[in-house]
Amino acid sequence: MSPSKKTTKSSPSASKKNPAGAASMPAGDIKQGTIAKFMRKRTQLVGFETGLNKHTQYAIEFLDNAIDALESWWWKSKSRPRLSETLDQETVDEVRAKLKEGQIDSIALSKQIERDVRAGKEIEIPTARKDTLDDRVTEFRKIMTPLRTLLNKREPLVFMQLTEVQMPDLVPADDEEGFKVYEFTCFDTGVGMVPEDLEKFGIYLASSKSEKLRQTRGSQGFGAPSAFSDAQNTTGKPIFTVSQRFNSDEATVASFYTTTANTKEYVGGPLQMSLPFNHGTYIRLYYLNIQYRRGYSDIYAEMASLLNSHVTIIFVDPYGEVHVFPRRVTQMPEEPKYAQPHPASIRIGEFQDLLRETNENDLRGFLTRAFCRLSSNKAKTIIESASKELRRRHLDGLKMNTPTEALSKTEVELLYRAFSSEDYIAPPTDTVVPVGEEVFEQTIQMAYKPDFVAAVTRRPTSGKGLSFAVEVCIAYGGEIKAATSAPMVLWRFVNRVPKLRDNSDCATWKATTLVNWKNYKVATFDNGIPRGPIMVFIHVCGAYVHVMFKGQSKQALAEDEVLLREIKLALEDAGRKFRRFITRRETARRKAKRAGILAMYADQFAQSLVNIANSSAKKKKFDAELIASKIRDSISGFETAEDQEETETDTIGSDLVADVPLDGDDEE
Repeated sequence: MSPSKKTTKSSPSASKKNPAGAASMPAGDIKQGTIAKFMRKRTQLVGFETGLNKHTQYAIEFLDNAIDALESWWWKSKSRPRLSETLDQETVDEVRAKLKEGQIDSIALSKQIERDVRAGKEIEIPTARKDTLDDRVTEFRKIMTPLRTLLNKREPLVFMQLTEVQMPDLVPADDEEGFKVYEFTCFDTGVGMVPEDLEKFGIYLASSKSEKLRQTRGSQGFGAPSAFSDAQNTTGKPIFTVSQRFNSDEATVASFYTTTANTKEYVGGPLQMSLPFNHGTYIRLYYLNIQYRRGYSDIYAEMASLLNSHVTIIFVDPYGEVHVFPRRVTQMPEEPKYAQPHPASIRIGEFQDLLRETNENDLRGFLTRAFCRLSSNKAKTIIESASKELRRRHLDGLKMNTPTEALSKTEVELLYRAFSSEDYIAPPTDTVVPVGEEVFEQTIQMAYKPDFVAAVTRRPTSGKGLSFAVEVCIAYGGEIKAATSAPMVLWRFVNRVPKLRDNSDCATWKATTLVNWKNYKVATFDNGIPRGPIMVFIHVCGAYVHVMFKGQSKQALAEDEVLLREIKLALEDAGRKFRRFITRRETARRKAKRAGILAMYADQFAQSLVNIANSSAKKKKFDAELIASKIRDSISGFETAEDQEETETDTIGSDLVADVPLDGDDEE
């Protein structure tokens, strides 16, 4: 390469503007803002719009963070606790009883106060809690008391509570728009934060997962900051946090506001103190929204417990009801590896950015270390191909030791052209950690006690240069009631996180409608989703999903061709297992019915045989009653009257099984 092609950085003095010229230039109109200032008024972009779903969004953001923290603790800790196979029922009942003490139905209380105000009656608003740092710490200690049994067992735990509170100075008791103030608290026994991390917590784009792609529940750093912004926007109250690292002896306590400058303004702390827990994070905040209804945050907690069965989740709703979803397995999932960029997923702009940011000095190091599945031989081929094109343009070629910072624009473009034209081995699959068929089936069996459950885990595959895996589970009967709508049947999960919104806009929903469910003896709604006492669970896992979300709220996956195919194949595999179950059961019922008919006429048939056999004999040789008894005993599939009644009533009111022939096991 000729020296003339090397670029040099300009000196600081060369980049300075002429003071005289600057003074004569008019001021510009474009102002530079911060991401915090932009998002402060746009928290609806990540799901915090006014409405019932806003309650769920708070649970989503902090429950996901809490489970991530619990898994990090397990992976980083050298002294892991010895956990029982499952959290025993006695402990569950004890904790539930302690939490139930002192709980009130804050929704009923609020409605009664509202009725009294409108009727002109005198009302007594509960005294507001004091808001000093000491008072908040005292309240935190009270919350820890009923959880002491679980804390002593070092149980992986997430505790959430949502309470409607009266703040007449902020919202009148009979507010015409129906707004209410809610207190939201979340506590986990996860890895905890050091003071430096706690300083960044709640700041936009501050995330431990945003630099590299990994199978985690989030990666953008928008969730908690947007929750804090919404809380402050609607109530003006500060955020209170307590966090203690798993290898620390003291917790950090702080009360703060986040600012539009993307900083924190402390109104209390941060202070270091000893508190009654070993490690974890606690958050308390207030927000404004319409009145809570059942079927939102509680359903989210229930669904999250299914694919995160290695964690105990407790949710106390505004009605004072304590929902406990105990841990069902012993082991945490394996720690997922970071996914290096795969050449097939890189566009020219990303390629240029990687070149600018690389710490490698030459092209060999850049190509072989910045990407997965790119060997030294492949790097040599790419460089030779780019050099061939450069020489055709009468330019010097590239070498393996060419400095990365010395590349010209033309060289970068031709290098990328050669880079993108090569074929590469599929990305590694060790970045994917599925739930697994055995755990999936065990969890659903314990949760719903179905008559049939079958899970299918597809082998990891790749799309967009990243690996992912699809898992599905079909459960039927038992405690599962016939669904009245499609969302009650199909439950979507991405990296173990339930997705309750934007159903029809998601690839998992579309893939389900592409399956010909009639082939598997399953009836459907008009939109193609299965119908009846059946539940279908779909889980997509891997770092791949982070590039496939349709929006910052991360509620729907884009309709990638590879993803749709994998989901469809997994559903069809599970569907075949379900069809065999239905076919066997229907065959058994037909045999039982035929056997019942034969048994019903056994006495008449035996009597006829005896009459014929005894007619030519001087003495009666055969007894009709004995013959009839032997005939009934020899009939295969014979049922008692109770069995027959159960068979006849088992499918009353069920429209699950489609009206298709039951003879044979038809293929699609």
